Amino acid sequence: MNYAIFEHTQSNMGLVNIGDHIQSCAAEQYLPRVDMYVERDNLNANIPSKAKIIMNGWFTDAPENWPPNPNLKPLFVSFHLQPFSAKIILSKQENIDYFKSHEPIGCRDYNTVSLLEDKGIKAYFSFCLTTTLDKKYKSDINSGEILLVDPLYSYDSSLLYKMSLKKALSEISFKKLRKLKDYLKPKSNIIDFVPIDILKKAVSINHYVSSKQNNRDLYKQAKSLLKRYAEAQLVITSRIHCALPCLALGTPVLFVLDGLKDESLHMSRFRGVLDHVNILTNNSKVDIERLFEKPMNVYSPNQIDWENPPKNPDSFKELSSKLKETCCKFIDEH
Repeated sequence: MNYAIFEHTQSNMGLVNIGDHIQSCAAEQYLPRVDMYVERDNLNANIPSKAKIIMNGWFTDAPENWPPNPNLKPLFVSFHLQPFSAKIILSKQENIDYFKSHEPIGCRDYNTVSLLEDKGIKAYFSFCLTTTLDKKYKSDINSGEILLVDPLYSYDSSLLYKMSLKKALSEISFKKLRKLKDYLKPKSNIIDFVPIDILKKAVSINHYVSSKQNNRDLYKQAKSLLKRYAEAQLVITSRIHCALPCLALGTPVLFVLDGLKDESLHMSRFRGVLDHVNILTNNSKVDIERLFEKPMNVYSPNQIDWENPPKNPDSFKELSSKLKETCCKFIDEH
């Protein structure tokens, strides 16, 4: 049997999200080796031989390329269907039958669970596989670094300088034009959440990187980031694939959540995912819990002792242990 992980070449105006590669690093931990890379957005492409693959992550900008090639033997855990693609994928009976043939489907978020169950597909909330990254990447070293990893990235004007103008012009849409407006005139700034003396000490990191890099270099970069996250003193981020790895790695992390109107657009990804993370926000705990419809770990900036940040919740550990068991069993099966 061969073993595969994803290649992530789909770009957004010349940029790729290294968080996708971090998710695949989590899957790679369980494989005895990597025999092939399969493009996540081209899963119906020719696969010359049978291969096991862990189908975790965000799917997809290419719903027309479903169902995947039958030579792929999948384990569905930490699976996320973004709503637009879900409508297309789940409108075809062959895709519904494909999911049913690989039940139960472990989902990264509650929204994906609902989308699948509405079609009669057995699904459950598995949480995210990046919360098992301690299997390979945990460290006892403390570098003392405070890392700012794309906090409020929707308003980060520095991304404009990293985008490919050619790609931007070829891919531009009304939705992306609205996004560019936020880059040019941000609604919030990280200084509204983090004291200036902490910001001066912090090192900034972006998850959006140039798509001109090859697959090997992108994975090398992802693994280098995981090492820094594992050794950091504190991480402040708005990236779930920075925050959740930090849970696994034992690194204190604060997830910066902006205005409720903006975050409600992301609830298909956030619901279930942020239940186990310390949220840093200027909104009230009552409002955040109303948004999520449950108790949440909420801190306002003036509640944080920045020299001794709050410990991460450990409520994720049972879910993480089950994910490890599921993945190990899948790989051990003949």
